[in-house]
Amino acid sequence: MAAKKPLKFRDLRRILKSFGIEEDKSRGKGSERMFVGIVNGRLVHYPTKCHSDGDEKPIPVINAIRRAFRLTEADGVKDKEFYSR
Repeated sequence: MAAKKPLKFRDLRRILKSFGIEEDKSRGKGSERMFVGIVNGRLVHYPTKCHSDGDEKPIPVINAIRRAFRLTEADGVKDKEFYSR
């Protein structure tokens, strides 16, 4: 399961939670969901569109979220480690 692949929103949320990033249900409007986490001592917010927990998030969106929260291979988090959580 090392290769990058699209993920359902619920699976992406579970993986991010394992890295300490939560969904802030009080933020975001309508179909927008907000992820919140601490990166290098700073609070980072990242919005993403989502109509339901079963929505599939494409690889470019997942890559952008990983970059925002410093969860890329360049930051020391291998693709295999990210996707297997």
